[in-house]
Amino acid sequence: MFCKNCGIKINAGASFCKNCEGKVTLPNPPVSQKNKTSSRFRKKVGLIIGLFFGIFILLIIVRLLSHEDSTSSPISIDNETQEKIASSVVNIFCPSTQSEEEVSGGSGTIISEDGIILTNSHIIPQDETNIFVDDMGCLVVLPDPVTGQPDEVFLANPIVIPSISDNYDLAFMQIYSAFYDEEEKEYTGTYPRIFPAFDDTTRCRNENVRLGEPVRIFGYPAIGGGYSLTITDGVVSSFPGDDLIITSAKISYGNSGGLAIDRYGCMIGIPSMISSDENESLGIIISSNLINSFSEEVDSYIESLEK
Repeated sequence: MFCKNCGIKINAGASFCKNCEGKVTLPNPPVSQKNKTSSRFRKKVGLIIGLFFGIFILLIIVRLLSHEDSTSSPISIDNETQEKIASSVVNIFCPSTQSEEEVSGGSGTIISEDGIILTNSHIIPQDETNIFVDDMGCLVVLPDPVTGQPDEVFLANPIVIPSISDNYDLAFMQIYSAFYDEEEKEYTGTYPRIFPAFDDTTRCRNENVRLGEPVRIFGYPAIGGGYSLTITDGVVSSFPGDDLIITSAKISYGNSGGLAIDRYGCMIGIPSMISSDENESLGIIISSNLINSFSEEVDSYIESLEK
């Protein structure tokens, strides 16, 4: 090894030259090809691991989103659809002929544009053979679909089908006139008219109700004041049998005969009862399957009368 400053031979590995006392600059050691290959390999392995990890995280996110959509995603109807649904859910008051102070009531859903209403049979004053409602029938209050406040008032005749209504706790009403307010000397609604009937034929994607899916309840519960349309949300909590549905959505007295929909705005049944203990309560919904069976039996009953 020679000093680069004076050219005198020096010992290998020396830092200074004894002849010129200059600092010796040592040459850089050669980099082996093996080390270069090892470095590139580690980089490739790191990229591959990072890529697989990213794909794994993405799959988890997609699966979670898919699971949420299939079970407990929130109600996804828009404001316009909700207002159409709300306009069809009515408040019902049926004065009893048994007592001037006794008034039975609940909720109902308009199911035809000529004013036929589907509701629970038990909200109509009756016994096994008689209906205790005077000739004027029941008061039916249509809401303002935006605020839920009372808007128009009509008169309707209850239609209870012998034995069939008792078996299903379902009945119909037919609007026949606007209500005339004696104090204001005016009708509180326009009749005849096309009524805002509930129609979910364009919204129903899957009528198979599943455990855990979201539920929205429309009605007039006493706990909400009894006069304004009230909406509560929950999920399908259980299926106790007999085509009934248990829901965590709040249901109270006055909700009977109202409307229960899924997240798409498809009717899944009618809120009818509550099941409670000293701490909590759950709502009971008469399913659409029972409503369809009721309608079929009513059709058969009417056909038998016409023969």
